[in-house]
This record gives sequence, C-alpha cells and structure tokens, in this order.
Amino acid sequence: MEQKQPFFDFHTHRLDTPPGQGIVSLPQSIVRRPQLWQPQHGAFYAAGIHPWWTADADFVLDDYLDALSHLLTLPEVVQVGECGLDRLRGADLETQCAVFAAQVALSEQHHRPMTLHVVRAFDVILALRKQLRPRQRWTIHGFRGKPALARQLLDAGFDLSFGFHHNSEALAITPPERRHFETDALPEGEAEE
Repeated sequence: MEQKQPFFDFHTHRLDTPPGQGIVSLPQSIVRRPQLWQPQHGAFYAAGIHPWWTADADFVLDDYLDALSHLLTLPEVVQVGECGLDRLRGADLETQCAVFAAQVALSEQHHRPMTLHVVRAFDVILALRKQLRPRQRWTIHGFRGKPALARQLLDAGFDLSFGFHHNSEALAITPPERRHFETDALPEGEAEE
C-alpha cells in the first residue's frame, strides 16, 4: 500500500499552522516589532518586507531592516519573504527595488532563501537576479504564469510555487525539485480583499 506524503504548505499566512507542516509568512505587526513575538517550537517562518508596506505613511526602511535582521537570527525563521515587486500596489518601483535589494543583501548575509511576490514586474525581477547574482534560492510564490514565462524563470534559476489557481502546463514543465505547493491562506479571521 502506497503511503501518502503529507502536504507541506510552502507559503501561508496562518500563524496556527501546525509546526513542521508549512512556512508561515509573518505579518507586518511582527516584522515591525519582533521583540513582542515568540516563535513556536518546531515551526517554520518567513520574514520580509512586503512591497505593499512600502506605501505606508510611516514606512522607514532602516527600522524594518533592523527588525528583519533580528528575526533572521532566529533558527525558526528559514526564509526572507514575502518580499518582491508589485507594479499595481505599493510605493514606486524604484523604491520597491531599493527595498528588495536590501533584503537580498540580508538573505545572502544570513544564508536564507527568498520567497517572492511579483506582480507585473517579471522583467525587473529577472534583471535584478542577473545584476545581483544571489547564491540563495529565489522562489516565485503563487505562480500563475504561462509556460513560456515559467521556462524563462526556471532558466534564470528561480523556483516556482503553485497555489490552487495555476497554469497546469507551467506546473508540468517545472522539475519536481524546483516546484513547491502553497495555500497562501490568509490569517485567521481575515477576508480576502
């Protein structure tokens, strides 16, 4: 009898995810004030500066980077993310690129892979990868693109994470060792915008 492998949620926002069953992307409140938070033993977390936060009136990059540096010293924080670029929401693209580049530096310094939120900015993220030449893995989360874009990203060294809504042809061409699966579940009690 074949034993089913349990689902590992590569990207979720639910803090109540059982330890070892997924990677929880920490909310802005924790990333801003990590000293008020205690990680759950055996759990995995991702901490990063989401591009949407860059438009906040009180956004101060240095404050976020200090907090993020602290979080990345914790063994439970295994990824930098969710971070990236979004042409539809957040500060201007130049600001988002600067924030992203600062997080790439932390990713390299702390030897943590990155989980990326990319909306209508694949051209820019590809150029940044070529320019910055990271050693850590970069994974596009929630990938819904066509096979041609998937191939371009895979050829550039990205991994892809697929949610419920995805292009089945793009999934099929992604090698098993380069693909992940996610729910991108919202925090408890939060509704989708």
